[in-house]
Amino acid sequence: MIPRRFRNWVIFWTIVVWVVLELLTYPKDVPLSSGFSEVVAGFFSASVADYPAWMLILLGIICLAAGVLGLVRKGKARVFNILLVVEAAVFCTWAYLAGTGGFDGGWSGSANGISYNWALQTVVILLGGACVWFWAVGNPERAELTTWNTHQVWRLYRANWQGMVGLGILVVFILMALLAPFLADHALLDPNAQIKDPATGELYGPYHPPTANYYNWFGTDQVGQSVLAQFIWSSRISLMVGLLAAFMSTVLGAGIGIAAGFYGGWQGEGWMRLTDAFLVIPWLPLAMVLAAAWGQNYWMIILIIGITSWPGTARVIRSDTLRVRELNFIERAKAIGSSNGHIMRNHVLPNVMPLIFANLVLVVAIAILSETTLSFLGLGDPLNFSWGTMLHYAWVNGAAGLPAWWYLLPPGIAIILVVLAFTFIGTAYDEVLDPKLRKREDSTGESRFTARSEPAVAAAGGAGVGGGGGIFTPGQQTDDAMPDFNKPAGGTIGRPEGGGWVGGKIEDDEKGGE
Repeated sequence: MIPRRFRNWVIFWTIVVWVVLELLTYPKDVPLSSGFSEVVAGFFSASVADYPAWMLILLGIICLAAGVLGLVRKGKARVFNILLVVEAAVFCTWAYLAGTGGFDGGWSGSANGISYNWALQTVVILLGGACVWFWAVGNPERAELTTWNTHQVWRLYRANWQGMVGLGILVVFILMALLAPFLADHALLDPNAQIKDPATGELYGPYHPPTANYYNWFGTDQVGQSVLAQFIWSSRISLMVGLLAAFMSTVLGAGIGIAAGFYGGWQGEGWMRLTDAFLVIPWLPLAMVLAAAWGQNYWMIILIIGITSWPGTARVIRSDTLRVRELNFIERAKAIGSSNGHIMRNHVLPNVMPLIFANLVLVVAIAILSETTLSFLGLGDPLNFSWGTMLHYAWVNGAAGLPAWWYLLPPGIAIILVVLAFTFIGTAYDEVLDPKLRKREDSTGESRFTARSEPAVAAAGGAGVGGGGGIFTPGQQTDDAMPDFNKPAGGTIGRPEGGGWVGGKIEDDEKGGE
């Protein structure tokens, strides 16, 4: 039996993921003016979920490796691992059909020639939701602990005004990016497209100031195109590049930081010297050289930002790993024979994950500014609009000298607001998960984390984990729970068998030993 709230989350987020992926690949040539039936039919068109075959193969390999590894280790969630293998088979079948459908020359990794991708994507998403469901069935304690901790994080987060303001700004821009096909006709981005004055029927000329006409709210550019349409569709590229590049950078930096901090010695020194080498190289010249050599498209921009912005994350995560490595439960895990990989994956990673996530949110802002910088210098994707590309065209065509403020201000303000939103979210999340920052605020006066006259964190001995209240604090709960690990640790989380540590029971370490 899984917690009711966790069950509701699985259903809710399965639906959300399906809607988001459908909107991301929704056909660009079906605006709202096409009619209700055409708009609904767009969700089942051939362009929906037309991912390249190589991407599907990669996802299938990841699912297969995770599922087989779980089955070999004979974990509790056996059905979860079996479903991962089934999902890997679906991905591989999808990749085969996509690479061969509609092509006589055999399989192509960069192609997708079938018209029912939307159906296969729906099957994959449903299987993913089932995987999470059966993971919770096999690990009820972890599912309940995850539910309880997430609820506590959200309760503290929503009491932080900075975090809520940043989240509100971000939600507005994300909705604008997802609903772009319904907010602006993509045909208006054609180089020859111009907008007309509905009153007179005449075309708006170059640099026409804003009017009450919807597509002329932000005026026109140097050839009479709608700046509003460019602004709306640019949000997709800017946000996607920022999120994907930040994710790539964080995964690379966190992996190197954990390895360097945990192993130490010559291995740690080797990873840190590699990090220092990337740190001393000027980022902008390196990114400009790579962009000029590898081509100007947004996938290359994502790769360039990802491989050039990870050193800061690696150093931050390494410093926290050095702290976690000295905690008592790490020494006990080593003493019972757990392998280094098992310790890093099951003990070190969960304890540094809050810092990784907080750093990820801040890196997104840096990635968006990096993409804007490269695009402004003319190294962005010339076939896709982004806010940086808009600023580049506005600058080279003399909009600043006229001044055509309506062409410069919208993308500039959007970049500032999105970066500010991620900064607010990262700062708030860092304060929520760091007890020291909360104590510092408490010592200076009334804490902004105190809501409805209730304490921000429950007192010791109350409803909590590992004998304390509040959210999961890395290291502290584990030490409290270790003396009688297979018994309830201090307080409870609503079920008597609940343990006080994310790691579950001590038998998990014995199974993971060498």
